[in-house]
Amino acid sequence: MLVPTDPDSRAGGPKTEEGKEVARWNATRHGIRSPAPVVPGVERKEDWEEHRDGVLESLSPAGHLELTLAERVALLSWRLHRVTRYETESIALSQEKTEEDLAEKRRFSSRVSTSEGIHPEDVSGRAKYAAAKHRLFKRFSKLEDDKKLSALDADSILWSALYRTDVVAEEEEEPEEVLKRVSIPGVPDDTEWEDFEGWTAGMVRTGLEAIAKATNEDPGELLEVATEEARREAASAKYQAEQVERELADMRRQRLLPDEKTLEKVSRYEAHLSRLLFKALHELEALQTRRSGGAAPLARLDVDGLPGISQE
Repeated sequence: MLVPTDPDSRAGGPKTEEGKEVARWNATRHGIRSPAPVVPGVERKEDWEEHRDGVLESLSPAGHLELTLAERVALLSWRLHRVTRYETESIALSQEKTEEDLAEKRRFSSRVSTSEGIHPEDVSGRAKYAAAKHRLFKRFSKLEDDKKLSALDADSILWSALYRTDVVAEEEEEPEEVLKRVSIPGVPDDTEWEDFEGWTAGMVRTGLEAIAKATNEDPGELLEVATEEARREAASAKYQAEQVERELADMRRQRLLPDEKTLEKVSRYEAHLSRLLFKALHELEALQTRRSGGAAPLARLDVDGLPGISQE
């Protein structure tokens, strides 16, 4: 007959300290334990078990009643963490909606022109585009004639100059009517400026001269007016973007706390859980004091709660 050599495998339960430590926590994993209080998709069972075991290890319960109270402490502190997370997530969601809410506010504001952009991203994008366009005009006057330009840059310069001509600015002619009298050497007449890939700074200057000739303007003055207009557009767009950023910053500061309804709900629930937590801790402390021979009031397990708030 084989005799077990493991001292913890003989009848009567574990005898070694290691065995006792393992058996000590059996009740937390088997028997009357309720299902893990884990919200699917949001919380993890592994995190709950690590939290619970850590609390039990810290409180060192002995016996069924102390273990029940210790596990209740673990449960209540876990739920308190959830309240904190709910508050944090509520603030985060509110912050995420800041730009959309500001856009909605601007949409119904009589002070905001739709040409300035409604959504903060549109306003910011317009400011970046206007600044880049102004830099392009300032840089253009210094470029050598053989310097290559992108189709978008060439198109931007020529159309800006076209819109600054007197006949177009004063709505005497449509831009498309003026274009019928404009021909740029090297650029096919049936090709859109933004589609032509062979632009150089010299060709763009030739285009400016063609526009000026078709509208009886001076090409140098036309370029100067277009450059000044680009500067004003950049300054205006920058101001609008800075104003929107200030409004966003103000709105985000106002949302550092949850809305009043959420804050009231969080505060009430947190206070409720805190009362239950400290009651469980006091009851456990009283039991442990009595077990060690000290004097303590008889431990109680009566737990009061708020109407309408269920216990996990």
